[in-house]
Amino acid sequence: MLPGMRSFFFVALAASAIACGGKSISPDDGDADAGAYGRGNDSGDGSNGYVDPHCADAAPPPSDITCDVFDQKACGPGQGCFPAVIPPQYECETETYGSFCLTAGAGKQGSPCGESEGCAAGFVCLITGSTTECAALCSLGGASGCSNGFVCEPIDVPGFSACL
Repeated sequence: MLPGMRSFFFVALAASAIACGGKSISPDDGDADAGAYGRGNDSGDGSNGYVDPHCADAAPPPSDITCDVFDQKACGPGQGCFPAVIPPQYECETETYGSFCLTAGAGKQGSPCGESEGCAAGFVCLITGSTTECAALCSLGGASGCSNGFVCEPIDVPGFSACL
C-alpha cells in the first residue's frame, strides 16, 4: 500500500459518513460570509446560514469498481478488496464510489479500526456511532453469511453491505 492510502481510505469513509450540504462559494459570488460547504455565519435571525451553491443537477455518482469484494484473490498478496468513497475535489463535484485493492489488516468483526489498524480482507472499517470497527462484508438479498445475530445491512457506499 502506498504511504497515506490507509489514511485516505479511512478519511474518505469518515468524510462520506459526515459530509452533506453544498460546496464552498467564492467571495465574488456576493456571499462573502459563506463558509465551507456553503454555510454562512449564524446571523441571529433564526436561519441556519446555509447558502445554496447553485450547482447544476448532478447525475448519479460515478463508480469505480476495480475488484470484487467477494473474490479477495483478485488483489495481490497482503491486500484485500475494500469498498470506499473518493471525496469530491472540486466545487459541485460528486463523490465516486467503488472498490479498490488496498493493504489488508488483521481486524475481524467488532475489532477497532482506523488510521493505524486495518481490517482483514472481506471486512470493512465503519463508523458505528461511538467508535470505528470492522464489519464483515455480506451480500444483501442473498445468503448473507452473517452470524452471531448480525444482520446484513447496506453501508454508505452504494451497492455494498456489511454485517451489523
